[in-house]
Amino acid sequence: MDFTIDSEQRALAQAVREMAARHPSGPSRTGAGPKPHNADLWAAMADTGLLGLPFGEEVGGFGATAVEVFLAAGELGQAGLSTAYPDALLAAQLLADAGDDLLSSVIGGEALVLPALAEPLRAFAPVPGGVQATQSGEGWVLEGAKGPIPFGESATHLIVSARAEEGTVLVVVDAPQVTDGVLGSGQRGRLLLSGAAAAESLNRALALASVALAGQALGAMESAMRLTTDYLKTRKQFGVPLAAFQALTHRAADMYVSLELARSSAMFLAMSVAEGDTDPATVSRARVVLSRTGRHIGQEAIQLHGGIGMTAEYAVGHLTALLTAVEHTYGDVTHHVSSLAAQIEGHDTVRLLG
Repeated sequence: MDFTIDSEQRALAQAVREMAARHPSGPSRTGAGPKPHNADLWAAMADTGLLGLPFGEEVGGFGATAVEVFLAAGELGQAGLSTAYPDALLAAQLLADAGDDLLSSVIGGEALVLPALAEPLRAFAPVPGGVQATQSGEGWVLEGAKGPIPFGESATHLIVSARAEEGTVLVVVDAPQVTDGVLGSGQRGRLLLSGAAAAESLNRALALASVALAGQALGAMESAMRLTTDYLKTRKQFGVPLAAFQALTHRAADMYVSLELARSSAMFLAMSVAEGDTDPATVSRARVVLSRTGRHIGQEAIQLHGGIGMTAEYAVGHLTALLTAVEHTYGDVTHHVSSLAAQIEGHDTVRLLG
C-alpha cells in the first residue's frame, strides 16, 4: 500500500485550504453547543467539488476515491470547521447505490440530504432498533423517534433507517420536521432500499463517512499540535520559553507520537476503502485509534496552554470539541471495541514465545 500523495491530490488539498480560509471558524453566535449549518460554506464546498468527489462523472461527480475525501476532510478539520460533510457523503452513497435522481442535487449543493440512523436513549448500531416503517399506499409511515441528527433542522431530506417485514429499510423523508435534532413519529416518505441491499449499502456508506471523519479528526489534531508547540516556543515563564522545561517537551513529544499513530491509521483506512475494503472491522480499528489519540491530543493541548486553553475565544478548545464530536459520531470507542471483540473467535490463537 503506497502512502504517497501525488501532485493532483496536493492541489486538491491546497484548493480546499484556500476555500476554508475564506470561511474562518469562530465561537458560535448561539453560545455553547453545536454550530448551525453554514449555507455559504456549504455552497463553497459544492463549488469546490467536495460533495461529488467519490461519485461518478455521469451523476455530476469527479470519480475520485476515498483518499481524496480524506485529504479534503483533513483541510476542513485543520481549519476547525464543523460541517455536515461526513453525514452528507453517507447519505449520498446511499443515494448512489440506489441510483436515485436526488444524488445530483446533493452534489450540486441544492439539496442537503442527511442520514437519520441514531435513536434517542439507544447506543448507536447500524441496524435500526425501535423505529418501525409501515407501507401505506405508495409511501411509508415511520413510527418512533430518530436523533440526534446534526444539522437536521437545515436538512431538505432525511434518509431514515427503520425496521420492516423486509428487514432494514431506508426511507427518504422530504421536508422533514426536525426539532432539537430529533425526528418524531408519523413522518411519511418513500422507500429507497430494503433488506440485504439496504444493509450492504449502509456498510459502504458508513465506511466512506468514517474516512471523512478520520480526515477531519486528523486535521484537527494537526492544528492542535501546531498551536501547542508554537505556544511552548513563545510563552515565557521565569524568563525562559516553556519549551525549555523538559517535562513539557516530553508531553509535547507524546502528543507527536499520538499524532503520527493517528495519521498512519487514518491513511490506512482511507486507502483500504479506496481499494474496496469496507469491512466494519477495518473501520472500527481505525476509529478506536483515532478516538483515543484525539482525546489525548485535545486534552494535552488544553492543559499545556494553561488558562488560555479554557477560553471560548481560543481555537484549542474548539478543536477539542470537534474531536469529541467526531469520537461520538457513528459509534464511540465502546461501540467499536465491542464490535471488534465480538469477532475475536474468528481469529486463530497466538502462542507467545518463551
